[in-house]
Amino acid sequence: WQTVLVKDLQNPSQLPEKTVALTFDDGFADNYKSAFLPLLEHKMKATWFITTDCIDNYAHWMGPKTEEIKMLSTQQLREMATQGMEIAAHTCSHPDLTTLPYPNQLEELKKSKETLESILSDKISSFAYPYGRYNQDSIKAAEQVGYTQACSVRSGFYRNTESPFLIRRVTIFDTDTVSTLARKLVFADNDVSWNRLSRYYWQRLKNKLHF
Repeated sequence: WQTVLVKDLQNPSQLPEKTVALTFDDGFADNYKSAFLPLLEHKMKATWFITTDCIDNYAHWMGPKTEEIKMLSTQQLREMATQGMEIAAHTCSHPDLTTLPYPNQLEELKKSKETLESILSDKISSFAYPYGRYNQDSIKAAEQVGYTQACSVRSGFYRNTESPFLIRRVTIFDTDTVSTLARKLVFADNDVSWNRLSRYYWQRLKNKLHF
């Protein structure tokens, strides 16, 4: 399997069949040692969606400051970009965009893009909606600001026939077991409980037997 960046999905026909895009949301500092360095060691790459107001700081939306919610630094982001990782936008303050009027959504998307472009001296083309929440204004703002693709948290395999501003992803948690991870990768779904899979196969069987 080959790892690619989210921005590489602009030209899906040029990607190998066995391709996976790894993404990390928010920009937590522990991503540096726990994800960036191991990926680099294995010659893999990924896309990091960064909440720009929290760079060199803490994830303010998660409560009191602790080491667990410390965020990546400007220096780390530059190093990661230099090593082939994609640094992408995740708004400035990590709001639920669906609660904001269009001008405020536009400002969140525009300012975060400009901040990262200033830090990295490079164009930022990818975006992810905080909490995976969006509405038509969010999609409109992403396109108007100049992003070429945006990630949701709708599960499923990537399809180039769908909107580039609604890219599907499978969410992986630190509580997932090896078995859960394997099922998520096979079904490209966030809910891979045995009850859900049992219902899925029973429905397929009924359809096949025309119950």
